[in-house]
Amino acid sequence: MKRLALFAAAALCAAGPALAGPNDQAGKRWKQADICVGDANKQVPDHNAAAQRKRDQLANDCMVAHKLPPLTNIAPADDTPPAPVTPKPN
Repeated sequence: MKRLALFAAAALCAAGPALAGPNDQAGKRWKQADICVGDANKQVPDHNAAAQRKRDQLANDCMVAHKLPPLTNIAPADDTPPAPVTPKPN
């Protein structure tokens, strides 16, 4: 039984790099998207609406430069404050 478990563990270790190896295009795209968003966050660390729009634009410019689809905008459309949240009646 121990030999079977050892063999299974060795087979999984050997197959792991082949499953997510250097030819993993999706992994490369996700990594580049993470780099684009991280760079935009470093360039514009503020948390107001104008900074969020600028951060979205920087990230999208980087994504387009690397032939990736642009991100969905997260920033609010304008500088108007969000509507107040009304509590639900119990």
